[in-house]
Amino acid sequence: MQDIDVYQEPDEEAGIYTWCLEDDTLYADTALATLFGLDPAATLKGLPVTDYMARVHPEDQGPVATLIRQAIEDGHPYRAEYRVLDATGAVRPVMAFGRCFRDRTGHPVHYAGIVHPLDRLVS
Repeated sequence: MQDIDVYQEPDEEAGIYTWCLEDDTLYADTALATLFGLDPAATLKGLPVTDYMARVHPEDQGPVATLIRQAIEDGHPYRAEYRVLDATGAVRPVMAFGRCFRDRTGHPVHYAGIVHPLDRLVS
């Protein structure tokens, strides 16, 4: 997982992540950790996906979880615009893209994506 820590300016970059569905561990780079208000050292080692979902705005948690679940079930790419809470509690709009990967038998095993901070894209 050492290649995931690519971005050195987390406030200026999109964050990338990879989620091992079998053990429910999500690994993220420093940019995504900063965006979600999480400890970068912890995200590089992996955290349960619930730790990330807790940083999604409460009004957006249900719809985001539904879209991710649908992407895992049907195999289509995931795209969603929602809000996250950074370490200060500030609301940050983001656009996320993801995709589920399956093993040879068709079982979902891996999910990867990128999260763009929209306030940086439009400012």
